[in-house]
Amino acid sequence: DAATGIIWVENQVSLGAGETILAKESFEQWLREKAWVEIKHLHSDNGVFAAKEFKEDCDTKDQEQSFSGVGAQHQNAKAERAIQTIMWMARTFMLHVSLRWAERGVDDIALWGFAVKHAAWLYNRIPNRVTGMTPMELLTREKADHRDLLRAHVWGCPVYVLDPTLQDGKKIPKWNRRSRIAQFLGFSEQHSSLVGTVRNLETGFVSPQYHLVFDDKFETVFGAGEADDAVDAICNQLFKTSRDLYVEPEYD
Repeated sequence: DAATGIIWVENQVSLGAGETILAKESFEQWLREKAWVEIKHLHSDNGVFAAKEFKEDCDTKDQEQSFSGVGAQHQNAKAERAIQTIMWMARTFMLHVSLRWAERGVDDIALWGFAVKHAAWLYNRIPNRVTGMTPMELLTREKADHRDLLRAHVWGCPVYVLDPTLQDGKKIPKWNRRSRIAQFLGFSEQHSSLVGTVRNLETGFVSPQYHLVFDDKFETVFGAGEADDAVDAICNQLFKTSRDLYVEPEYD
């Protein structure tokens, strides 16, 4: 949004007019829910935005349209810069996970959509260096308490989910595991920042969970290339500290 700097991400399976209109409607609905803001003008590239169905949807809602020239993305500089910022953030998230966690699949390129969504979620809540205001504050015209940002966690980090039986207030056998390890993929749009979106490492299933413990520093997992070094370090330490020592004969 050119006025507030708000960034909205909508994942699509295709780039057809039908899905693009649904994505536009999703953004419009979110704007109405947050601040009762209506879109009056859209500036975009050509392509699907110049399609008959998309133009008809804009005409129905009294929305004006303008277009950048072919190969002249700089004419929509705010949008292009926003895309670059979010994609760089998402790429950094995924590279960080791949370095800090050697578990197979945690840096799967198929997770990029979650990384992009989380990058936009953070961007909308981070204060601008010049104004000190966040895009969300400009949109809602309300001063934020930054609770969401204080509750933020590192994307892709290990997270421990309480056993469902314990979540229901029931008991489990004493020696059973009380939690399972999963991966944090951001926050759901349908829930508050008290609810994290986590991925089951065994099944790949993604679900919103409330009873969570986050390992933001990746201290409970091995990083890339760390496993062998860690085992050697443990063995060396045990050799130094956990073996019998005998006094030399000259000390009687």
